[in-house]
Amino acid sequence: MQIDLNEKVNHMSDYNLKVEQLLQDYITENLHEFQKEIKHEIKLITYDYQIEAIKQEFHRQNPTEYQVFMILFIELVI
Repeated sequence: MQIDLNEKVNHMSDYNLKVEQLLQDYITENLHEFQKEIKHEIKLITYDYQIEAIKQEFHRQNPTEYQVFMILFIELVI
């Protein structure tokens, strides 16, 4: 009976370690994916900010109608 109990306890310990490792792997993998998503969003925000700064500087330079037209045309093409 004691041997049976010891085997069950050992089996449960192995099982718990495997479950713990699976959980750690799952969490680590999902955190990595989440970090990638956050970094991507930061890059998009930075890009949008830089584009807006360029547009503001362009308009501050008092562009001609033709220059404004060309910028609008380029924005449509891109």
